[in-house]
Amino acid sequence: MAIDRRALLRGVAGGLAGALAPAPLGAHGGTLYLAARADAAGGYRASGFSARGALAFDLPLPGRGHSFAVRPGAREAVLFARRPGRFARALDLAGGSIAHRFATPSDRHFQGHGAFGADGRLLYASENDFAGARGVIGVYDAENGYRRVGELPSHGIGPHALLALPDGATLVVANGGILTRPDLPRIKLNLPTMAPSLCYIDRRDGKLLQELRLTPDLHRLSIRHLAVGAGGAVAVAMQYEGPGGALVPLVALHRGRGGGGLRPLAASPATWRAMKHYCGGVCFDSSGRTIAVSAPRGHVIVFWDADSGACLSSVRLVDGCGVAPGGSADTFLASGGNGDVVAIDARAKTATPLAVDLPERGRWDNHLVAAAAPCLPG
Repeated sequence: MAIDRRALLRGVAGGLAGALAPAPLGAHGGTLYLAARADAAGGYRASGFSARGALAFDLPLPGRGHSFAVRPGAREAVLFARRPGRFARALDLAGGSIAHRFATPSDRHFQGHGAFGADGRLLYASENDFAGARGVIGVYDAENGYRRVGELPSHGIGPHALLALPDGATLVVANGGILTRPDLPRIKLNLPTMAPSLCYIDRRDGKLLQELRLTPDLHRLSIRHLAVGAGGAVAVAMQYEGPGGALVPLVALHRGRGGGGLRPLAASPATWRAMKHYCGGVCFDSSGRTIAVSAPRGHVIVFWDADSGACLSSVRLVDGCGVAPGGSADTFLASGGNGDVVAIDARAKTATPLAVDLPERGRWDNHLVAAAAPCLPG
């Protein structure tokens, strides 16, 4: 697929010129939490609510949503369809409305995640080139109605989470290694030969800057979700596609581009067993010193110290998958498939239910994303 190089480079150049860190969460009136959900009637919606549970918006979707990319310097976020969906919605966070509708080309589909460049001009989305059996990163111009201006290689198969690093030029991509097709949407076609990777990519031209792979005995440990912390450190959450009785490390840290290999985090055998081989989400707290990882199949959320790699605590939450930083160090919000939201202090080991003002209980989907909120009810 051709790349509109002039549009792509123009957007990247603008991003590098203004590659300052985004304003901290809460700098514009608090934190808005974004999540996709299923409603009581079987429909799908995109919702936003405050840290006190006040509902900001609850918008209908044409299908199941997955995660969001928050646009720097704008009151906007993009929701991506769950794989193998093709739709995306740019949400006006201040007005609580849909600002733009766009989709992948017919020979691509979204993988559920994306990220903006530092200046908010270009959006990068993980996608599947299913005919070519390869991962790609679609590039969309947010200042031109999210027109697709090209694509970059993901340098792997099955890219899922995708984030921008603080340097303004680098993307980090979780290539899960699992081959799928939209006509067989939940069937994994290459488990015996899957080769997951963590790739650092130059967003200006798609050049591979660094690739990390797991040891051969862990090639069925799919790299799925990422979080970027202080100094560009990357937390990695994984899903194991191997034998059911195996004990494998599901969480790792990388020092960032140019660093050494992936460093598995420590946990007891009981903790790894409780996580049921499946991590659903990962994030750092607001201080960058604590990491939360959700394991929805095990109904547990587990916390680690980012410096020592020591496991700190865990909280039970039925089908708990969405995790996002709270308003202070060591705190998080988490959402579950039964409609629950809880506020957690990882080191105090407390969990407090949060009532969200939804019209019905519904079910929260996979991810919970925090954004600066320009105006919130309540």
